[in-house]
Amino acid sequence: MGKIGRLRHIWSIIIFLIITAGSAAAQTFFCEVDAAKVTLRVPVPEGSSYRVWQNTNPMKVIVDLDHELPNLPVNREFKDAALKAVRASRGPGAIGTRIVMDFNYFMPEVESQLDGEWLTISVNKLYVDSSVITVAHGVRYGHMRKGIAAGPLIINFIEVRYLDPLIEIRSVLSQDQIYGRERVSSMAKRSQAIAAANGLYFAVDGRPLGLLAIDGRIISEPYANRTAIGIKPGEIVIDQVSLEGRVKLSDGQEFGVSGINRPRLADELIIYTPDYGENSRTNIYGVDLIVVDEIVVDKVTGAAVIPKNGIVVSGHGLARDFLQQVEIGDSIEVELKLNPDWLEQGFQHIIGGGPRLVKDGQVYITAGEERFQADIASGRAPRTALGVTADRRLLIVTVNGRQPGISVGMTLEELAELMIELGAVDAMNLDGGGSTTMVIRDRVLNIPSDGTERPVSNAIVIITPESRE
Repeated sequence: MGKIGRLRHIWSIIIFLIITAGSAAAQTFFCEVDAAKVTLRVPVPEGSSYRVWQNTNPMKVIVDLDHELPNLPVNREFKDAALKAVRASRGPGAIGTRIVMDFNYFMPEVESQLDGEWLTISVNKLYVDSSVITVAHGVRYGHMRKGIAAGPLIINFIEVRYLDPLIEIRSVLSQDQIYGRERVSSMAKRSQAIAAANGLYFAVDGRPLGLLAIDGRIISEPYANRTAIGIKPGEIVIDQVSLEGRVKLSDGQEFGVSGINRPRLADELIIYTPDYGENSRTNIYGVDLIVVDEIVVDKVTGAAVIPKNGIVVSGHGLARDFLQQVEIGDSIEVELKLNPDWLEQGFQHIIGGGPRLVKDGQVYITAGEERFQADIASGRAPRTALGVTADRRLLIVTVNGRQPGISVGMTLEELAELMIELGAVDAMNLDGGGSTTMVIRDRVLNIPSDGTERPVSNAIVIITPESRE
């Protein structure tokens, strides 16, 4: 790529519109476009008059001159996120020249200044317009319109004073089961929540993909040691989390646990809890032990009924060979431990996601080590994020995306910078894209990129004294 190509690639574009080769003071104008602003310079000879005005929908900045420039009309299109075209023509009535700047979206900051015989009009592409209101006890809602070089953004955020003992923050599973999906607005309503947002990634069938814990129960295991948020009354932490698990027999033999509440693969040992459903859904190529109070009460081939007060330990291949030696009535011990051991530390609700965005107040993105694909790691998309501030506020943030001219979405780097701007000292990414959803008082506040609210696997909800009534 040549020098001009590189400049265009970083949005530093300077375009000159030369009307004629005569006196610059009377016969030329030019437009400069870079990442921060659009600047139009127009000649206004001494004794001439001008008018700068604008339309907002669609966005146009219009310059009327009482003198006529030569070689009209001019129409130049721009390959820029903000500026679509600049047109110049003979004006109506007594207007000598009308110059129109056509924009792809509204930008609130337009300034004009006459310096000698040159009129400069500046349209700022980088802007922030935000407001914050109180929603309920300890909960505030913020709305932000922001301009960046790539285009406009619509951002919604919730601030929660999580030290307040009257506020409950928890994770919710769709339909209270592993399989299936449910809208965030529905999960919020049945949880009596004042606010909610989508949570962890999930499979097409609704099964959570990554670490999820509810009321101290592990629902699904971590994947690739990805970042998660741990929640307990008065404390919230963000860190990468892994799982260690093993099954012990009475004679001391051990076998590692491969996963929890997910389909069993080759040579794997999987633990199924009542959260998974009525049975293990396993095939005939393994063995399932039904365990209650650490005693094997039944041993079956194929799908086993999961007891309400117990678990199923299921194995295939090498794990099956290990479990085959166990008989009904034998004792069996299952150990599951998170690292860090958040359950032992009293964190009752855990929501995985990733990658991490902010650590100790600095941008710190772990997309590579957490094995995220390019669409999440480097793409521009709708986003959902969680963060904690130094003054003990939980931030729940959604960014609309995939809506040109309205909201273009964010990269992870931009999202990290936004979280720091909002006060986060630690922050993490959650599932985004069409799943991005924010609900307050039963109303979806963001604009889902699918055009309608997408049913998802799980949500984070905020419950206040008011919402419980």
